Amino acid sequence: MKTIHAVPVTHEAFRPYGYIANIADPSGEYAMSETLPAFHRDMVLAPMADRAPIAFGSLKVNKRPMVVADVEYHTNACEVMMPMDDDMVMYAGPASNDVVELDKLQAFVIPKGTLVVFRAGAWHGAPYPVHSEVGTVLICLPERTYLNDTVKYLLEEKDQLLIEL
Repeated sequence: MKTIHAVPVTHEAFRPYGYIANIADPSGEYAMSETLPAFHRDMVLAPMADRAPIAFGSLKVNKRPMVVADVEYHTNACEVMMPMDDDMVMYAGPASNDVVELDKLQAFVIPKGTLVVFRAGAWHGAPYPVHSEVGTVLICLPERTYLNDTVKYLLEEKDQLLIEL
């Protein structure tokens, strides 16, 4: 099984797949005021081609072997994820013409409270909690995307990737 190494996420490293912003601990560059209370505006945008309302949900993930056994993407929608209670490892690959390019997948350590926006078409899957047995991830997608705009592939065992920290 091939191995990929999860690296700390940065704006530059994640740019091919989407956007990130530390919502829980924002920097002053987004602040509308230098004193509290301070509103942090427009930290990250998630452009959607769909007119459906954005739906907020959560995903519970368990501590499990960090093996990429499946990948998915959305043709018309960005997917927003934010680890709520633990740092998470997330993997991503660049959008392609419905061809899984496993050699282009990268894994990132996403600090809890950091908002991640996967561009439409970017390959991704369920994250892995780093410290906890169970973690919660905020999910934002246009309503019913999981039914009408999700392409998911289960990988053959020989193609699966092991993520290491």
